[in-house]
Amino acid sequence: MTKLAVSSGDPAGIGPDICIKAFGSKTKLDYSPVIFGDPNLFKERAKILGRKVDLQIYQGESEELLSNNCLWIKPHDLKQSVKPGVPDIFYAKYLIDLFEDAIDKTVSNEFNGLVTGPINKELMNKGGVAFQGHTEVLTRFAKDKNVLMMLATEDMRVALVTTHVSLAEVPEKITRSNLVNCLTILRDDLRTKWNIKNPYIKILGLNPHAGDGGFIGKEDKEIIAPLVSELNKKDFNIVGPVSADTAFIKKYDNQRVDAILAMFHDQGLPVIKTLGFGKIVNITLGLPFVRTSVDHGTAYDMAGNDQVDESSILEAANLAALIASYQ
Repeated sequence: MTKLAVSSGDPAGIGPDICIKAFGSKTKLDYSPVIFGDPNLFKERAKILGRKVDLQIYQGESEELLSNNCLWIKPHDLKQSVKPGVPDIFYAKYLIDLFEDAIDKTVSNEFNGLVTGPINKELMNKGGVAFQGHTEVLTRFAKDKNVLMMLATEDMRVALVTTHVSLAEVPEKITRSNLVNCLTILRDDLRTKWNIKNPYIKILGLNPHAGDGGFIGKEDKEIIAPLVSELNKKDFNIVGPVSADTAFIKKYDNQRVDAILAMFHDQGLPVIKTLGFGKIVNITLGLPFVRTSVDHGTAYDMAGNDQVDESSILEAANLAALIASYQ
């Protein structure tokens, strides 16, 4: 059995709710999830949701001893009560401590993978914790001091050259070295984590129409296109730069596309989120361990509501367990 660390996310959001619904309902799973969070919070939230949960405190048990009939909690004390839907900056430090503990225990191989719930970046920063996102925190654990964010459904994978930066900063980050690093991480992880021997990667252009031959920006013609040509003479299988406005239309592909590399956050993610929201998993590539996440935010307006949809965290945990089984 695979043992997964689950960072439960913002306590005022739907993180606790989806963990309770996904992992506290005695569902038979092929892995053992352990939730990092405050036991009292989970007891209170289960009561609000009207769910009877057998909550057990995790003390380092092996996966063989972690019954799916229980909701296992690795305790982190909030020290203050939290009302569903009412966020507060007081717990920002609690959240980063919880997240880093889950990372540390995964890096040390106590767990086989890490699954993360939703966090509010604005709240974290207002609470005195410099925080761009989970992906950026995880960068320091990467072998090559860099990681790659990718969202995936059953039919599509979209990775990002840049993540949570302003649009004005994107062009300066479209460099040869950055692209080589992103493409190498993407190719290697598709091979090792998805068992795809020769992954076919589509790389998007930065500018409209992939620059129209240099008439709309120079990056596509001067940086991306020459690099694609060069890498295809080596151990890569890439097409591009492709105009982003038609890149996701499958009837134009002459073979199955294993992943798309977008230049910036809102170039690739609106498409995959429109097509597969609720079934999308966020994966951090380039790490020496498996990390997946939900595809949604804290949804404070739905916190404490039993109608909240837990499918994304289940998808994230299922994929983490599957990838971990390949390692």
